Amino acid sequence: MPGSQPRPVLLLLGLLAGVPAPGRAAVQVGPRPTLVLTLVAGVADGAGLWTVPRQPFCPVYSSGSCAAPSDTLRLAREQSSSITIGAAVSYFPGSSVGIQAEMAYLGLPLRDACAVLNLSPSQPSRQLCANMQGASHSTGAISFAASALVRGASRGQLSPYLRGGVGLVTFDHSPIELVGVDSAANSYQVFIDDSPQRIAVSFIAGAGFTMALGSAYRFRLEARDALTRFQRVTGASDASLVPPTGARFFHHFVLTMGLDVVLEQKRGRRY
Repeated sequence: MPGSQPRPVLLLLGLLAGVPAPGRAAVQVGPRPTLVLTLVAGVADGAGLWTVPRQPFCPVYSSGSCAAPSDTLRLAREQSSSITIGAAVSYFPGSSVGIQAEMAYLGLPLRDACAVLNLSPSQPSRQLCANMQGASHSTGAISFAASALVRGASRGQLSPYLRGGVGLVTFDHSPIELVGVDSAANSYQVFIDDSPQRIAVSFIAGAGFTMALGSAYRFRLEARDALTRFQRVTGASDASLVPPTGARFFHHFVLTMGLDVVLEQKRGRRY
């Protein structure tokens, strides 16, 4: 008919209307993890706990009698670097902010140092100090922490995050009590901890990222600073062997690698 468009032109217009414009192609957005179980392992550095520059010491057997004249010792104790292993559960009700509960084991072995300062020390003091120098005490510490998480690119292949939280650390060896032995395996009490505290508060700040290994697994790398409050010796003891003590926060740098198991996720959509 005159004035009407040819049928081929109408068909062409219909096809063009059904084709997405350039740059507006459908895009598949990846899933967003909402509930994640994490298994981690890593290393934690140590810290020097206390030093007593001049400690009068008289070797005393269990009977309480002094075995020799008093000597003067320089004593110190540090927490050595150790491994850590743990597990955590994270929940993200929204795309960016979430919460995490974590339980971890830390070695935190105690290492002692001793030096005799007087020129003519007694034989028990010399033997005791030689055995204490560099001696390591295997200890175990369990930490429990609750943290807030803020992540970016929650649906991306690589998702960075920040972490901040508070926790408790329980340990099985007093950082104050100090015992030495001589070559005959006689034990000498050097410091007595008359009110041992086996729980310490801890504050955590860290950063890391997760990387997708598939739909249900992600690799995790994290570095954090754990600020933990420990009791420490602040001066020489008297004849009671009970030294003055105080508390201080110590920094422990922790580096961990882990595997995320995605238990729940919000599936992506096409745009």
